[in-house]
Amino acid sequence: MSKGVRLAAAVTLVVSLVPTQPTAGGLGDRNHLHTELAALASAHPGRVGICVQDPTSPPICVNGEQLFSLQSVMKLVVAAAVMRAVDERRVALSDRVTVRREDLSVNIQPIADIVSERGSFETSLGDLLRRAVVESDSAATDMLISRLGGTKAIQAFLGESGLHGIRIDRTERELQTETDGLRWTPKFVFPERLEQARKEVAEAKRQAAFEAYLTDPRDTASPRGMVGFLHKLAAGQLLSASSTAHLLEVMKKTVTFPDRLRAGVPSGWTIGHKTGTSRTRNGINGVTNDVGILTAPDGRHVAVAAFVAESRTGNEERAAMIAAAARAITAAYE
Repeated sequence: MSKGVRLAAAVTLVVSLVPTQPTAGGLGDRNHLHTELAALASAHPGRVGICVQDPTSPPICVNGEQLFSLQSVMKLVVAAAVMRAVDERRVALSDRVTVRREDLSVNIQPIADIVSERGSFETSLGDLLRRAVVESDSAATDMLISRLGGTKAIQAFLGESGLHGIRIDRTERELQTETDGLRWTPKFVFPERLEQARKEVAEAKRQAAFEAYLTDPRDTASPRGMVGFLHKLAAGQLLSASSTAHLLEVMKKTVTFPDRLRAGVPSGWTIGHKTGTSRTRNGINGVTNDVGILTAPDGRHVAVAAFVAESRTGNEERAAMIAAAARAITAAYE
């Protein structure tokens, strides 16, 4: 055997011993996936918007430019703004915070039980962020907004990040009371006083407020805008590497509504997400949302935003539609 032949054989042997790396994946037949998502949207008795984006391709959207109320999905945007402030050393997750009765908000706020029992609750900024995302705690969210300087600071973060199609205009206190035909007042930190005030609002006024909420451009996002936010977050283009990793880990611990996106994610995938839900009046649900970052078995991220508005179905049917979208998306991944 000549020297050249022996060298070629040796190179072939070495190459054969090197482990092969899996090809980076992405969404496969994009036209077929769009057709599937469009069919899900058209079959649902309500207005549906869905966008999905893998790391290397433009988003696939159904009603991607329409506006949908964010509801508690806004808490994820607030959390990202907090992490930007951490990166800029304006705040630290270890900063101590005291939650008092006057700091409470409305509706879902598990932290209120602690305050009611103890009178006040000392915790950290990082704990408030975790509660806002994982438990959808409205009091924690409103305190974070206040710490950053109000909703204008959140909107400034979005603008500075080059993100469009997302609006954060009101705190949870303001949004949830206005939707019921009320205006926030400090006495509403007592839940019984808020419920009594709601009962005293004339039915016609409450219905008018709800209908105004359905068309209000404030506190809304387009699916395209939201998936753009998620895509940049997953790609590390919004925050530092450490802040990105922290927020993605917090998102994975979300406990609200596991029957939506999470229910459609198959074995081998992971998900970090944030849900949002409005009230239902006269058989019409204002909005049911779930947005998140799906991680494929090969480690690549897929951003998903699903919104269901003005639906005439029950909770289970709305959740099933969102779960079906997640199944279609993960099945299309190659």
